[in-house]
Order: sequence, then C-alpha cells, then structure tokens
Amino acid sequence: MRNQRLSFEEFRTLFQDHFESEEQLRKEYESFRAVFERLDTVPVPELSTREKAEIFQRSWPGPRQDWSWAWGWLAFFRQPAVTFAVGLVFGCILMLAVLGPRSVLPSPAEQPLTIERTGYTQTYRGTIIRELYPQIENPRIVLERTAPSATPQRVLYGTINDGEIYVVWNL
Repeated sequence: MRNQRLSFEEFRTLFQDHFESEEQLRKEYESFRAVFERLDTVPVPELSTREKAEIFQRSWPGPRQDWSWAWGWLAFFRQPAVTFAVGLVFGCILMLAVLGPRSVLPSPAEQPLTIERTGYTQTYRGTIIRELYPQIENPRIVLERTAPSATPQRVLYGTINDGEIYVVWNL
C-alpha cells in the first residue's frame, strides 16, 4: 500500500507565501517528494507482538486520577492575598530560625559560675555575673569577711570604657 502524499496544488496552497517565485516553490516540492520517496523504500523491521502491545498500552488513555481537589487548593493559594499571607508567615518563621534566640552553651573552658576561695574571701566570676552586670567589663563579685563569724561584705569589681576606669562598688 502506497501512502498518499501532498499534491503540488496542496503544497502550493500551504507554502505559497514562503517562496518568491513559482520556480522555487516547484523546486522545494520536488525535494520534499524525493525525501518521502526514499523513506518509502527504506525497509522497516516488523515489530513483535509484545512491542505492539506495549505501544498500544502507552498510547491508550488509562484510568485518569481525579485531581480536582488539588486544583481547588492551588487556585486558593494563587490568590494574591493568600500568597502574600503565606509568604509573610514563611518569612517570619525563617527570620525566627535565623535571628531567633539561641541557647548558647558555655564552652568547657568557660563555666557559668566559678568560685575562688582564699582564706575568708570568695570571688564569683563567669557568664552569670556578666549577664547580671552587662555594662561592666570583666565583672567579679567578692565576698570579704574579716573573721569566720563576721558578716560578709559584697563588693563588685570591674572596668568600664575599655579598661580605662576601674569600678569598685559595694553591694
């Protein structure tokens, strides 16, 4: 069985605007026809029954899934106000994750509170004392006693203005 090809009149109707002269149009038609005549003479191997069945199954429209609920939700989220609100919520969550409070664990070298005892004197240092007095650099609280039964005197030591001013404050 030979395939029916375009006649010259059909070709002219379809492509008349693409060529300047009748001669160019006829030349293009001849090259078009020559290509398809060569293709008609090329042997095509026969497909097996299994390959034919696979092609048929791929081309046959199978059971369609109902995605109408998904399109409904998508249409809801494509509204400008909803899109803006969702973007705002995601932005806030992202900002909290990036800039939010972090639990800073002290390094093993830096204890939250260290106590030094020498005689009747106790010196308290560490991150807790720095958090209590953030305006003072290198703060330390010293509990001084003159005797074991005397009432202790609390004094805060530290510096301010990059170590230029030494601070001694009776608490």
